Amino acid sequence: MVLSIYCPHCHERTALSVGQVPGRNCAASCPDNRGNRWWIGICNGCGSACLVSEDGSKIYPHPLPSPTDKNIPNDLRHDLDEAKLCLSVQCFRACAAMARRCVQQACLKKGCKKSNLVEQIVELTQAGHITKDIKEWAAVVRWIGNDAAHPNGQIVSKGDAEDCLELAEQFLHVLFVAPALAKARRAKTGK
Repeated sequence: MVLSIYCPHCHERTALSVGQVPGRNCAASCPDNRGNRWWIGICNGCGSACLVSEDGSKIYPHPLPSPTDKNIPNDLRHDLDEAKLCLSVQCFRACAAMARRCVQQACLKKGCKKSNLVEQIVELTQAGHITKDIKEWAAVVRWIGNDAAHPNGQIVSKGDAEDCLELAEQFLHVLFVAPALAKARRAKTGK
């Protein structure tokens, strides 16, 4: 088995190859006290080791999340990276709360003046920064993020956190990454 991850040691995208037992032609794997089998994964970049469950569903230390696009402003990128880290260590409420924060920070960065996120999302839509469909993405992030932030909110599952994070990242791509790419392309072609 080979897994592609962001290495927790060298912070680069890499494949984990199965570590071999020295002097033998077999993989280094062993069962734990529950009968689950584990193997040693070796980073093809830095050569550091990780412990990997037989099916690859668990890796220790936890792999890093994918890096955030550099076209997203630094403060928003740091918040999104924090949300990704929260998800990677299964802190689902924290992930959703940070994703919601990203959406609100993006609204403020785009000049929204209203006092709450519902009104800020409407403001972005009316200003033509986002479409009605993207407005719905932001609303979903807001709902899940509110559940995460408030004691009486619903439980935030892994799937909720994953969806919230994905929608928030795509929201930031629409507002910052796509315009930066279009501007760079336009400058390169002189149009």
